Amino acid sequence: MKNVIKPDEHCISAPAKSPRRGLSARLIPTFTLGVTLLAFPLTGCFDPEAQPPVYNETADARASVRVEEVIENDAGGNELNTSKDAELPYGVILQVDPSVLVPCNLERVVDGDTIIVHNPEGERLRVRLTGINAEESVHEDESKNTDKGREASQFMKDLLEDVEVVYLEYDVEEFDQYDRTLAYVWIESEGTYIMVNEIMLATDYAEPVYIKPNLKYADDFRHYEG
Repeated sequence: MKNVIKPDEHCISAPAKSPRRGLSARLIPTFTLGVTLLAFPLTGCFDPEAQPPVYNETADARASVRVEEVIENDAGGNELNTSKDAELPYGVILQVDPSVLVPCNLERVVDGDTIIVHNPEGERLRVRLTGINAEESVHEDESKNTDKGREASQFMKDLLEDVEVVYLEYDVEEFDQYDRTLAYVWIESEGTYIMVNEIMLATDYAEPVYIKPNLKYADDFRHYEG
Protein backbone atom coordinates (compact mmCIF):
# COMPACT_ATOMS: atom_id res chain seq x y z
CA MET A 1 0.00 0.00 0.00
CA LYS A 2 1.30 3.42 -0.89
CA ASN A 3 2.97 5.42 1.88
CA VAL A 4 3.10 2.34 4.14
CA ILE A 5 6.61 0.93 4.56
CA LYS A 6 6.89 -2.75 5.51
CA PRO A 7 9.96 -3.90 7.42
CA ASP A 8 12.35 -5.81 5.26
CA GLU A 9 12.60 -9.27 6.69
CA HIS A 10 16.23 -9.42 5.55
CA CYS A 11 17.23 -6.02 6.95
CA ILE A 12 17.32 -7.01 10.60
CA SER A 13 19.98 -4.41 11.32
CA ALA A 14 17.68 -1.48 10.47
CA PRO A 15 17.73 1.10 13.26
CA ALA A 16 14.77 1.14 15.60
CA LYS A 17 12.37 4.09 15.28
CA SER A 18 11.65 6.33 18.19
CA PRO A 19 8.08 6.25 19.59
CA ARG A 20 7.47 9.91 18.52
CA ARG A 21 8.65 9.27 14.99
CA GLY A 22 6.54 6.13 14.74
CA LEU A 23 3.44 8.03 15.84
CA SER A 24 3.98 10.65 13.12
CA ALA A 25 4.36 7.98 10.51
CA ARG A 26 1.09 6.42 11.57
CA LEU A 27 -0.80 9.75 11.66
CA ILE A 28 0.30 11.03 8.23
CA PRO A 29 -1.50 8.33 6.21
CA THR A 30 -4.57 8.64 8.44
CA PHE A 31 -4.67 12.43 7.99
CA THR A 32 -4.20 12.11 4.21
CA LEU A 33 -7.06 9.61 3.98
CA GLY A 34 -9.31 11.88 6.02
CA VAL A 35 -8.69 14.88 3.76
CA THR A 36 -9.33 12.72 0.70
CA LEU A 37 -12.66 11.50 2.12
CA LEU A 38 -13.76 15.05 2.92
CA ALA A 39 -12.96 16.13 -0.62
CA PHE A 40 -15.15 13.48 -2.25
CA PRO A 41 -18.56 14.98 -1.35
CA LEU A 42 -17.35 18.39 -2.53
CA THR A 43 -16.61 17.03 -5.96
CA GLY A 44 -19.79 14.97 -6.18
CA CYS A 45 -17.93 11.67 -6.33
CA PHE A 46 -20.06 9.95 -3.70
CA ASP A 47 -23.35 11.64 -4.62
CA PRO A 48 -23.84 12.23 -8.34
CA GLU A 49 -26.76 14.59 -7.52
CA ALA A 50 -24.93 16.60 -4.91
CA GLN A 51 -24.55 19.60 -7.22
CA PRO A 52 -27.74 21.61 -7.98
CA PRO A 53 -29.09 20.98 -11.51
CA VAL A 54 -28.25 23.55 -14.17
CA TYR A 55 -31.44 25.08 -15.67
CA ASN A 56 -31.40 25.33 -19.43
CA GLU A 57 -34.15 27.64 -20.61
CA THR A 58 -36.16 26.10 -23.44
CA ALA A 59 -38.72 27.56 -25.80
CA ASP A 60 -41.48 25.82 -23.82
CA ALA A 61 -40.19 27.28 -20.58
CA ARG A 62 -40.13 30.75 -22.06
CA ALA A 63 -43.63 30.31 -23.41
CA SER A 64 -44.93 29.46 -19.96
CA VAL A 65 -43.81 32.80 -18.52
CA ARG A 66 -46.56 35.39 -18.27
CA VAL A 67 -45.75 38.56 -20.16
CA GLU A 68 -47.68 40.97 -17.97
CA GLU A 69 -44.83 43.47 -17.79
CA VAL A 70 -43.91 43.71 -21.48
CA ILE A 71 -43.52 47.40 -22.27
CA GLU A 72 -43.41 49.07 -25.65
CA ASN A 73 -43.04 52.70 -26.67
CA ASP A 74 -45.51 54.45 -28.91
CA ALA A 75 -44.60 57.01 -31.56
CA GLY A 76 -44.46 59.73 -28.90
CA GLY A 77 -42.13 57.82 -26.61
CA ASN A 78 -44.86 56.91 -24.12
CA GLU A 79 -44.64 53.53 -22.45
CA LEU A 80 -47.46 51.14 -23.30
CA ASN A 81 -48.12 47.73 -21.84
CA THR A 82 -48.81 45.40 -24.76
CA SER A 83 -49.31 42.29 -22.66
CA LYS A 84 -51.73 39.72 -23.99
CA ASP A 85 -52.50 38.71 -20.40
CA ALA A 86 -53.79 42.15 -19.45
CA GLU A 87 -57.51 42.44 -18.71
CA LEU A 88 -58.85 44.74 -21.42
CA PRO A 89 -62.00 46.88 -21.38
CA TYR A 90 -65.20 45.93 -23.23
CA GLY A 91 -64.13 42.28 -23.13
CA VAL A 92 -61.79 42.65 -26.10
CA ILE A 93 -58.76 40.39 -26.43
CA LEU A 94 -56.72 41.55 -29.43
CA GLN A 95 -53.31 43.19 -29.05
CA VAL A 96 -50.91 44.59 -31.62
CA ASP A 97 -47.25 45.07 -32.44
CA PRO A 98 -46.87 48.87 -32.05
CA SER A 99 -44.31 49.00 -34.84
CA VAL A 100 -47.05 48.48 -37.47
CA LEU A 101 -49.21 51.37 -36.27
CA VAL A 102 -49.50 54.76 -37.97
CA PRO A 103 -50.45 57.58 -35.56
CA CYS A 104 -53.07 59.98 -36.90
CA ASN A 105 -54.81 62.99 -35.44
CA LEU A 106 -58.54 62.38 -35.03
CA GLU A 107 -60.75 65.06 -36.56
CA ARG A 108 -64.21 63.62 -35.92
CA VAL A 109 -66.48 60.59 -35.93
CA VAL A 110 -68.74 60.21 -38.97
CA ASP A 111 -70.79 57.20 -37.83
CA GLY A 112 -70.44 53.77 -36.25
CA ASP A 113 -67.78 52.54 -38.67
CA THR A 114 -66.23 55.68 -40.20
CA ILE A 115 -63.95 58.43 -38.87
CA ILE A 116 -61.96 61.37 -40.28
CA VAL A 117 -58.25 61.64 -39.43
CA HIS A 118 -55.10 63.46 -40.51
CA ASN A 119 -52.08 61.25 -41.16
CA PRO A 120 -48.44 62.18 -40.31
CA GLU A 121 -48.08 63.79 -43.77
CA GLY A 122 -51.03 66.05 -43.04
CA GLU A 123 -53.41 64.34 -45.46
CA ARG A 124 -57.08 64.22 -44.48
CA LEU A 125 -58.34 60.64 -44.63
CA ARG A 126 -61.84 59.25 -44.45
CA VAL A 127 -61.24 55.95 -42.66
CA ARG A 128 -63.62 53.01 -42.98
CA LEU A 129 -63.02 50.53 -40.16
CA THR A 130 -61.97 47.23 -41.76
CA GLY A 131 -63.93 44.05 -41.10
CA ILE A 132 -67.03 45.55 -39.47
CA ASN A 133 -70.29 47.13 -40.51
CA ALA A 134 -72.57 49.35 -38.43
CA GLU A 135 -76.08 50.25 -39.47
CA GLU A 136 -76.62 53.58 -41.25
CA SER A 137 -77.09 56.81 -39.35
CA VAL A 138 -75.99 59.61 -41.71
CA HIS A 139 -77.12 58.28 -45.09
CA GLU A 140 -78.45 60.94 -47.44
CA ASP A 141 -81.52 58.74 -47.85
CA GLU A 142 -83.05 59.15 -44.40
CA SER A 143 -85.13 56.00 -44.84
CA LYS A 144 -81.92 53.94 -44.65
CA ASN A 145 -80.91 55.33 -41.27
CA THR A 146 -81.90 53.27 -38.23
CA ASP A 147 -82.11 53.76 -34.48
CA LYS A 148 -79.40 51.15 -33.96
CA GLY A 149 -77.22 52.99 -36.46
CA ARG A 150 -77.67 56.23 -34.56
CA GLU A 151 -76.89 54.44 -31.30
CA ALA A 152 -73.70 53.01 -32.82
CA SER A 153 -72.67 56.43 -34.04
CA GLN A 154 -73.25 57.96 -30.62
CA PHE A 155 -71.33 55.16 -28.92
CA MET A 156 -68.38 55.76 -31.24
CA LYS A 157 -68.48 59.49 -30.48
CA ASP A 158 -68.54 58.82 -26.73
CA LEU A 159 -65.72 56.27 -27.06
CA LEU A 160 -63.45 58.71 -28.91
CA GLU A 161 -64.61 61.89 -27.21
CA ASP A 162 -61.33 62.55 -25.40
CA VAL A 163 -59.09 60.85 -27.96
CA GLU A 164 -56.76 63.07 -29.96
CA VAL A 165 -54.61 60.43 -31.63
CA VAL A 166 -55.72 57.13 -33.15
CA TYR A 167 -53.43 54.48 -34.63
CA LEU A 168 -54.11 52.88 -37.99
CA GLU A 169 -53.12 49.35 -38.92
CA TYR A 170 -53.44 48.44 -42.59
CA ASP A 171 -54.27 45.09 -44.17
CA VAL A 172 -53.52 43.97 -47.75
CA GLU A 173 -55.62 46.65 -49.50
CA GLU A 174 -55.46 50.17 -48.14
CA PHE A 175 -58.39 51.70 -50.07
CA ASP A 176 -61.91 50.64 -51.12
CA GLN A 177 -63.80 51.47 -54.30
CA TYR A 178 -64.95 54.77 -52.81
CA ASP A 179 -61.33 55.79 -52.14
CA ARG A 180 -61.83 55.51 -48.40
CA THR A 181 -58.88 54.36 -46.31
CA LEU A 182 -59.39 50.88 -44.88
CA ALA A 183 -57.83 50.31 -41.48
CA TYR A 184 -58.01 48.69 -38.09
CA VAL A 185 -58.19 51.60 -35.66
CA TRP A 186 -56.40 51.35 -32.30
CA ILE A 187 -56.51 53.69 -29.31
CA GLU A 188 -54.59 53.90 -26.06
CA SER A 189 -56.39 52.71 -22.95
CA GLU A 190 -55.01 52.09 -19.47
CA GLY A 191 -51.44 51.61 -20.65
CA THR A 192 -52.10 49.43 -23.69
CA TYR A 193 -53.71 49.48 -27.15
CA ILE A 194 -57.26 48.32 -27.88
CA MET A 195 -58.92 48.02 -31.29
CA VAL A 196 -61.98 50.17 -31.97
CA ASN A 197 -63.19 47.71 -34.64
CA GLU A 198 -63.27 44.93 -32.05
CA ILE A 199 -64.93 47.17 -29.46
CA MET A 200 -67.78 47.88 -31.85
CA LEU A 201 -68.24 44.13 -32.35
CA ALA A 202 -67.93 43.26 -28.66
CA THR A 203 -70.59 45.83 -27.71
CA ASP A 204 -72.92 44.65 -30.51
CA TYR A 205 -72.94 48.02 -32.26
CA ALA A 206 -71.53 46.43 -35.43
CA GLU A 207 -71.33 43.07 -37.18
CA PRO A 208 -68.31 41.39 -38.75
CA VAL A 209 -67.92 41.44 -42.53
CA TYR A 210 -65.32 39.57 -44.53
CA ILE A 211 -64.09 41.18 -47.73
CA LYS A 212 -61.04 39.69 -49.41
CA PRO A 213 -58.15 40.22 -49.26
CA ASN A 214 -58.42 42.10 -45.94
CA LEU A 215 -58.91 39.12 -43.65
CA LYS A 216 -56.13 39.56 -41.12
CA TYR A 217 -58.47 39.41 -38.12
CA ALA A 218 -61.29 37.43 -39.75
CA ASP A 219 -60.91 34.44 -37.45
CA ASP A 220 -60.95 36.69 -34.38
CA PHE A 221 -64.00 38.62 -35.60
CA ARG A 222 -65.96 35.40 -36.14
CA HIS A 223 -66.25 35.08 -32.36
CA TYR A 224 -68.66 38.03 -32.48
CA GLU A 225 -71.04 36.58 -35.05
CA GLY A 226 -74.69 36.32 -34.09
